[in-house]
Amino acid sequence: METNPLTKAVYYDSEKQKSVLQVPFDLIRAREILWGLVGREIKARYRYAVLGFLWAIIEPVTLMLLLLFVFSFVFKQRIPSSGNSEVPMATQILCGLIFWQYFSSSVSGATLSLINHQNLVKKVFFPREVVPLSSVIYPIVNLSIGFLTLILIHFLLQKSISLQILWLVIIFPILFMFSAGLGLILSAGHIHFRDIGNMVNVGLTFGFYASPVFYPLEWVRHACDNQSLPQWFYYLYILNPMAGILTNLRESILYGQTPLFSFLIYSAIISLICFSVGMYIFRKQSATFSDYL
Repeated sequence: METNPLTKAVYYDSEKQKSVLQVPFDLIRAREILWGLVGREIKARYRYAVLGFLWAIIEPVTLMLLLLFVFSFVFKQRIPSSGNSEVPMATQILCGLIFWQYFSSSVSGATLSLINHQNLVKKVFFPREVVPLSSVIYPIVNLSIGFLTLILIHFLLQKSISLQILWLVIIFPILFMFSAGLGLILSAGHIHFRDIGNMVNVGLTFGFYASPVFYPLEWVRHACDNQSLPQWFYYLYILNPMAGILTNLRESILYGQTPLFSFLIYSAIISLICFSVGMYIFRKQSATFSDYL
């Protein structure tokens, strides 16, 4: 093992560098680089923005108002609540939007991260996982601001916040693992096939409508029960881990109910597998990234 005194980064010979078991130790040693990249991403996003962090509120709220107009006046249909009391459509839409935007920003940012930081990757020795992971961490700032806005609106409309919201400390790590796993896989693939960046944009657009972001899962179940859609479509739909994650977020934050454990366990297993596969693929290929940049 050698240490570069200029960068304080740790690197290894090719045999040890490919070891997945080495990743946690590498990330701990490279934590200064990780937080440095996170800070730089935040500054780059808001340095020349007049409204700064307010955009973390403006973007989801504006889209929420647009969707609220569409469902309230164009389609004249309201979103049903899965709880005992009615939950306003606005907060249901906003809840899905802020967490989807976190997922979308994380995956798309991580996919392009190695290309965007190619000068750093080619010139400095450090664990390459730091680059895509920083793209999954810094959107948490936007998510936190959006989440506080959601809680404020929900409290003003409902006059109460349930303790079930504490399930967020379990549900969010599942979302983080899923986002990070996809980001690691896609960023490694993007090095070799630049088409992946465009594929990710198409996939996220499709996922926005194929996940319960601005509508509840109950709509899909109701459509299948009424035979508007075939019954098998519902079972195919819930194979998407984001369906379970977003549904459980609404259950705990807005409805004040315990998350659906079948969705919780399934999403956790898929996210863990995705994260593990992502770490494995990324670490095995990271030694040759500089050759393709």
